[in-house]
Amino acid sequence: MANVNQALTHQMIAREAAAMLVEENTVIPNINTSREREFGEEVNGYKKGDTVRVMVPPVPVTFSGSVFAGGGNAPSTNETSVNLTVDQQEHVALTFTAKEKKLELSEFKERFLRPAMNSLSSKVNSILLAEMVKKTPNVVGTWGSVPNTRTTWRSADSSLSRFLAPNDMRYSHFSLDASDALAEANAALFHDGKEIRGEFSDNAVGRFANLDFFEQLSLPVHTNGAGTGYAVNGAGQTGSTLAVTTGTGALTRGTVFTIAGVFSVHPITGVSTGKLRNFVVTADYAGGAGNVSIFPAITPTSSTLIGTVNASPAAAAAITIFGTASSSALQNLVFQKNAFASAFAPLPVLASCEGYTATTKGISVRVMTFGDGKNDLENTRIDVLFALPAAIRADHAVRVTQ
Repeated sequence: MANVNQALTHQMIAREAAAMLVEENTVIPNINTSREREFGEEVNGYKKGDTVRVMVPPVPVTFSGSVFAGGGNAPSTNETSVNLTVDQQEHVALTFTAKEKKLELSEFKERFLRPAMNSLSSKVNSILLAEMVKKTPNVVGTWGSVPNTRTTWRSADSSLSRFLAPNDMRYSHFSLDASDALAEANAALFHDGKEIRGEFSDNAVGRFANLDFFEQLSLPVHTNGAGTGYAVNGAGQTGSTLAVTTGTGALTRGTVFTIAGVFSVHPITGVSTGKLRNFVVTADYAGGAGNVSIFPAITPTSSTLIGTVNASPAAAAAITIFGTASSSALQNLVFQKNAFASAFAPLPVLASCEGYTATTKGISVRVMTFGDGKNDLENTRIDVLFALPAAIRADHAVRVTQ
C-alpha cells in the first residue's frame, strides 16, 4: 500500500537500514556484539573515539579432588567485559528529493536503501575481517593454493576443537574460489535442500565439518615481509615480546610463525598437543636483532599453571615463518562466535540536522539529513560507528590460507 500523504521519515529509513545490516550482513551476526545495558541507554549518543564495553562469556574452570575449588575461591561465573574504542566510522551518502520521500517504503528500499546498505555492509565486513585475521595465530592450508578438498576444512574445525571452542556457532567465511573448488569436488555438499535448510543461517551457502559456510567478497590478503632466518635470542623467555637474533628483513603485523620445540597445550590438562604453537606478530617489525611483539604471550605450563605453551623456547631455537617471504595470500577465516567481540554504538543526530538513530539487535545505524542552501540541495548520510574487533578467544579462530 502506498504512503498516501505521508513522506518517508528518518525513523522509518533508519529502522529499515539497521534491520538490513543485521539480517543481510554475513559477518556482524557471527561475532559477539553484546553490550552492557547502560551502553544502549546513552541518550546523547557516542562520538568517534569513545570507549564502550562488550560482554564476554565466562570460561568454566575445573578442579581436582573433593575440596571445593582446590581450597581457594571459585572464579566468578558472571560475564566479564572488555573495553573497546569505537573509532571506526563509515557512511554512505545519498541525495533524495521530496519525490523520493513520497515513494512506498518497499519501493524506496529496493531502489535506494538496499544498494546503499550493500555498499556500507561490504566496507564494514572488510574492516572487521582484516582485523580478525591479524589477531588470529592459528592457520591451516597451503600458502598460494586454493583449498579444494574437505581435509583442509576438517583441519580448521579440528583446530577449534583442539582449543575447546564450543561446538555450536562455528562459521567459515571463504572466498568464491574456495567455494567453487569445494563445491566442484563435492557436488552434493552445498545445496538448499529442505532437509538441511533449518540447520544453518539463510545467508550461509552450506554446512560441512560442523561449520556454516558464507561466501565472502571482503576477505583480506596478508602480505609477509622479507623476514627470514630468525632465531630466539636467549633461553627462558616469557611474555608478549620475543627477543630475536640472526635473521634479517621485516616482519609485518599478522605474520604467523612457530618456534622449534615450543608446542601448544591442552587448555584444561596442560598436556602438549604435539603440535607447534602458532604465534602472530602484533606490530610491524623493521628487522634485525631486537624484540618482536607477539600473541599469544609465551606462558610455560607448570604444576600450578596451565599456560599457552609446554615450555619457553631454547636459546637459538629456529623461528619458522608461515608462508613465503615478500608475497601475499588471501586469508579465509573460520571462527566460533565468541572468538571476537565488537560494538556498534549509536551516533547522535547533530544540531541543525534532521535524523534518527535506530538500533536492532545491538547494531545502531544513524540516518541524518542536512541542507545545502547555497546550492539548493538536501543530502542524507547513513552512518555506523563501531570498534575494531577484540580477540576474546583467539584460539577459537583459524585462518585457512590460499
